[in-house]
Amino acid sequence: MRLTVNLEPDLYGLARSLAREEDCTISAAVNRLLRRSLPGGADRGKNTRRPRTRNGFTVSQGRTVITAGTVRRADVEDERS
Repeated sequence: MRLTVNLEPDLYGLARSLAREEDCTISAAVNRLLRRSLPGGADRGKNTRRPRTRNGFTVSQGRTVITAGTVRRADVEDERS
């Protein structure tokens, strides 16, 4: 269903931030936030989260960013063991 809603700036920022973090649309983020506020929150409704992809590969939704430096440190630790 299509509906126009005016959000307060801080709430829009929250929805936009969640959408960017979870790689979904702002509409999906608002739906998710509203669903969480219901009794039984996360257990209800369909799962609208899409896996994030880049160049055809699924990107981890982990909290830690893996950089070239992270990989080099892991290699050094592996060599020491």
